[in-house]
Amino acid sequence: MAYELLFQDTEPSWLHMTEHGGATTIWEEWNGVRENGTVSASLNHYSKGAVISFLHRYVAGLQLVEPGYRRFRVAPRPGGGITSARATHDAPHGPIEVRWSLGGGQGRVAVTVPDGTEAELVLPDGTTDVLGPGTHDRGWREG
Repeated sequence: MAYELLFQDTEPSWLHMTEHGGATTIWEEWNGVRENGTVSASLNHYSKGAVISFLHRYVAGLQLVEPGYRRFRVAPRPGGGITSARATHDAPHGPIEVRWSLGGGQGRVAVTVPDGTEAELVLPDGTTDVLGPGTHDRGWREG
């Protein structure tokens, strides 16, 4: 359902705000700017802006396990027709990067783990691995 909402361009949706209202921020109400141009509430509101959290934690799969990202999990969840994602997080020990893509019945993920940290990789097929510092590349079969 979250993926459907992500791509929906009618109310309620984030795309409605940008495509029909020209928004550069997230509105407090789904119909923050009415058809006649009147504003109904705040046009710079965080609550629905949490979509970025969904994109980082679920689509890219980057999840905090221990404070300061000393340990983190990468568990990408492809869905909704998304065939690739990339996220970077500037953590205290250095940048964490996650990139994944789908194609030809297979998926690939690359994870950059900063020095002094550890990552748990959970692939969509259930395969898990613990990754130390460095850049790691893994694949899975689409199921």
